[in-house]
Amino acid sequence: MKYLTCLLLSGSILSNFAEAASGLQTSTLLLKNLVVTQDAGSFPQVPYQKTRNVYQSPSAEETKKRLAQEVSIQIANDIAYGLVVAHDKQQIRYGTRMYRKVQTAINLLRRGAGLNGASRRSGVPRSTLDQLMQWGQQRPGASPYHVE
Repeated sequence: MKYLTCLLLSGSILSNFAEAASGLQTSTLLLKNLVVTQDAGSFPQVPYQKTRNVYQSPSAEETKKRLAQEVSIQIANDIAYGLVVAHDKQQIRYGTRMYRKVQTAINLLRRGAGLNGASRRSGVPRSTLDQLMQWGQQRPGASPYHVE
């Protein structure tokens, strides 16, 4: 429907330009009752309207929520890297039940769950997640944060 309206509107504008080019002076109704008189070789003037940029700063609650989610993602990345280190140290083998549980905890953290909630829901002891986090924070590019 929008496409058809656009075609009809552009067709009427083009026909009015053709009349103006032939030397006829026409009065055309354009967009929201804007009446424009055209001479041959002239184009309709579009009114200039200045719009204000309205910036709404995020509320304190939105900022706190976004920051908590970013920290949760950083924790998940540290645990994921710590899981690789644990595999290299032959502490947690790939594909074992504990490995899958840690993967579940990582997914929960990336979806915004807290560390305690991810530990409880995945069935991984908090001490194991803390150890994996500690190993993961030793990688290059890991950002420091405070976890309670």
